[in-house]
Amino acid sequence: MPIYGPDAITFDGVSGDRYWFHEPFTYTGVPDIDERLSGFPVAVFLPYNRPRHQTPLVIGLQGMSAPYGWNAFIVPTLTHMGIAVALFDTPLGGDRSLVRTFTAGVENEIKPLVDRGIPFDTKLLLQIFKSSAQDIARVRDFCRDRYGLTDSRLALFGVSMGVLQVAYAFTADGLGDRLLGAIGHGNLQSFAKSWGYQVLPDLAASPLGGLLSRVLPDLKPVVKVLEVAKNLKYPDEYGYACNPMSYIERVKPNRRVRFLVGECDRIVNIRDARDCAQKFPDNACYVVPGMGHGQVNYGRSFVDHVRYFLATQLGDWQS
Repeated sequence: MPIYGPDAITFDGVSGDRYWFHEPFTYTGVPDIDERLSGFPVAVFLPYNRPRHQTPLVIGLQGMSAPYGWNAFIVPTLTHMGIAVALFDTPLGGDRSLVRTFTAGVENEIKPLVDRGIPFDTKLLLQIFKSSAQDIARVRDFCRDRYGLTDSRLALFGVSMGVLQVAYAFTADGLGDRLLGAIGHGNLQSFAKSWGYQVLPDLAASPLGGLLSRVLPDLKPVVKVLEVAKNLKYPDEYGYACNPMSYIERVKPNRRVRFLVGECDRIVNIRDARDCAQKFPDNACYVVPGMGHGQVNYGRSFVDHVRYFLATQLGDWQS
């Protein structure tokens, strides 16, 4: 796999290295689209106060279509604890986007697919989950080979949809010793039930959705997103295959799972998050009063809550 770099990069005052990975992967079968989705940036940050062979690693993913730089705030927290951090863009986000708007709006990111008649469906979502899991493994191996991070401790961290992607790698591919998720959980089916306020995906998948797409073409990407949500709520074969909970039996008791969700989150249902956590042998789900989906109504900021969450869940890995 061609790897280019490094270039210098600084996140929240911490210096690191930025690389460009390129591993061809078939997402849609359309060569130019697959080419644009296959290359991605990887940023690696190392602590200054720890021998590399004793340094654990956290690999973090942002929400779907969000650039990896949105996770910059975790870098100083973890490196100051003596833990290395690696971040990368997932398909349809950041430098892996088809539109490069950096808005994190899925309906904006998939518009080039919709305009060209390329399906945005559960089959494509499964390919995205599979490629993200492979990329996590590649980044882990790269950090070991390039930086000598031979310590076996690896935690996977995700935000929102990124929780589902790291959870897929954790359950289906057995990657990571710890799964840490903020404003999300690992059950794709129940997660999808809260998208579009429950009823909209069903309407989008009905004849009304097709009518709206014809009468108001600008709404077609939104309708496509809601159709996918419908096929995740009531899973087809691809929807079942990309649900991390389909592989829950592969998770051994020594692998820890922790979720952090907001009491006021209108996207992530608290009961679903707790139910998902309880299916893992070593689990906990923490609910933050006043916190929503990335914002807070009162109290400390979202960033502060996530930093504290990571510091407490990885405190025993601190140098």
